[in-house]
Amino acid sequence: MAKHADVDHTKDWQHGGKTTPDNLACLCRHHHTLKHRLGPDEGWKVRQLEPGVLEWTDLQGQIRTTEPPPVPNATLVAVRNAR
Repeated sequence: MAKHADVDHTKDWQHGGKTTPDNLACLCRHHHTLKHRLGPDEGWKVRQLEPGVLEWTDLQGQIRTTEPPPVPNATLVAVRNAR
C-alpha cells in the first residue's frame, strides 16, 4: 500500500475533466506517471467505473480493474445539503 499518493483527474483537467469525486482518484507516483507518459491517445487508458474503482487498458488492449483497499475502522458520515 502506498504511503503517498498523487490525486489524479481520471479525465484530464486540461481536456475538460472536472474536479469532482467521480473524476478524481489517488494514484501512486508510478501509476500516475504510467498513465501520462505517452499521452491520452497512445498510452494506458483509464476509466473510472465508480469513485475509486479504475479500469486500466494497456497498450495491447488488456483490461485490468483496480479497487482501493478498505479503510480499517472507517466511519461513514452522511452529508446533507443545507437549505
